[in-house]
Amino acid sequence: EGRPFVVKTDHKPLTFLQGVPTLNRRQARWLEYMARFNFTWEHLSGSLNVADALSRHPSLHAVILSVVTRRQSAASEVTTSGFAQRIVQGYASDSWFKDARNLEPYKQERGLWIRTDGERRQIVVPNDDLLRRDILARLHKDPLAGHVGVTRLVELARRNFWWSSLAQDAARFVQQCDDCQRSKPLSGKQAGLLQPLPIPVAPWESVSLDFVVGLPPSEGGNDAVLVMVDRLTKMVHLAPTTTSVTAEQTARLFFDNVVRLHGIPKSVISDRGPQFGGKFWASLGDLVNVRVNLSTAYHPQTDGQTERMNRTFGDMLRTYAGSNPRAWDTFLSAAEFAMNNAVNRSTGQSPFFLNYGFHPAIPLARELDVPAPAAKAFVRSYNDRMDEAKHLLEAAQQRTIEYYNRGKKDTTFKPGDSVLLSTKNLRQLATGPRKLLPRWVGPYPVKRMVGQAAAELVLPSNMRIHPTFHVSLLRPYRAAPDTSVTNGSNISSGNPGTSPDGPPPVDWLNNEPLYSVERILDYRARRIGKKRKRLVHEYLVKWKGYSSDQNSWEPAQN
Repeated sequence: EGRPFVVKTDHKPLTFLQGVPTLNRRQARWLEYMARFNFTWEHLSGSLNVADALSRHPSLHAVILSVVTRRQSAASEVTTSGFAQRIVQGYASDSWFKDARNLEPYKQERGLWIRTDGERRQIVVPNDDLLRRDILARLHKDPLAGHVGVTRLVELARRNFWWSSLAQDAARFVQQCDDCQRSKPLSGKQAGLLQPLPIPVAPWESVSLDFVVGLPPSEGGNDAVLVMVDRLTKMVHLAPTTTSVTAEQTARLFFDNVVRLHGIPKSVISDRGPQFGGKFWASLGDLVNVRVNLSTAYHPQTDGQTERMNRTFGDMLRTYAGSNPRAWDTFLSAAEFAMNNAVNRSTGQSPFFLNYGFHPAIPLARELDVPAPAAKAFVRSYNDRMDEAKHLLEAAQQRTIEYYNRGKKDTTFKPGDSVLLSTKNLRQLATGPRKLLPRWVGPYPVKRMVGQAAAELVLPSNMRIHPTFHVSLLRPYRAAPDTSVTNGSNISSGNPGTSPDGPPPVDWLNNEPLYSVERILDYRARRIGKKRKRLVHEYLVKWKGYSSDQNSWEPAQN
């Protein structure tokens, strides 16, 4: 609005501010404020920015300058604020300050009790929970505070304030900070001990399935591989396919490569992909009496065997198809044979031998005409080696448990507990980079524990995602006390999806929340990009059910 003007700056990042696709809270507030002015940024190199000497004459600024010594405390500054009055009022209601013996080490200045700690002069804060939380909020949530951690918050507070439980209160405040819980990663040991699957009794009793994707399109039109692994013998079958394969097509591949050769398994372990969770797959499982054992949502460690097999297969395929990448699917049969003929480290035997009781003949063996063992010796050798393989699998499983659990902790939740859900594996529709998106969403109540390491959540009915998650993707939500915190605590991000104080989303699309627009308040057009050639149309939105401080500028495509 008003007359256009140019702002010259030697801080070049400011010239790109209006073109940033994803803004943090501080930047969003800046842009919202500056939107009322009609100006453009212009970069001026510092070496060319020669300031006018007259504008730097000290006499022109004498009226606003003052000298502050190091020994002066924050008390003189705080006394002019509402905090000083609240602190003084708190003294009157705190019985501790009525005992003169407690006040001997302190001095009173302008109604405030001051504690001296070396060069620090600290205001003694009375026992008022709301007052103390307000102080911590100013030092933690203010735009210039940056949501620092516990140690830094304690140090900041002790520069000017003191009370006996400051460290404990600061730790509790940071733990209950809603923004920190949503934006910061968990520290310490990861949640969830390893829960290994039971070792099958017979070959092909339990099969794990997974897809290898991201392969270059082959001449045959394939760009993915379905990997099927017997969990006992570790025999693998590889089937070329496409990333657009349906549940019905996946079931057909499974029957052609597993059921046709080995019969119907008792259980199937998958990563809960759409090809394994479709209605056809479920009905097909009921038809042939196959119980589909799905691993917990977005936690492939349950199906770690196939994940490791995928890595082995990928390395092998690179060596086969290095000279002709578009013919990679013609090498699958050779790769499958090589993997099944190699000794598996967990079982100590080759998958081929554990399935058939003998090693396949290879060209070199045919040339040497190696004799086959006698029948009785063959049976005895096969049974002994199968038993040995099971014992070795148990030992390998125990080593894996000990190694995996070394950096983990046993975490369980009770029905009704509030938890935040990691966005690590949730698809986002944000126009900007994922780097600035919140790490956690929620909170959601826990419905029940599924086993010892997974929890079923109560999700909105329109949030189309399976509600069971491994505990490593959940974190306890610590709600702050229902108190009104001044200043920094009410700072808004301008995005209703990050505010806990508002109605839930009206719908979900690709696991992203959708919110209702109450009305459009304003419109603006601005140019972005390095040369400001791209014109962007934006609307100032008032979100339904949210206060005005949640209003935000949204691009037209939203």
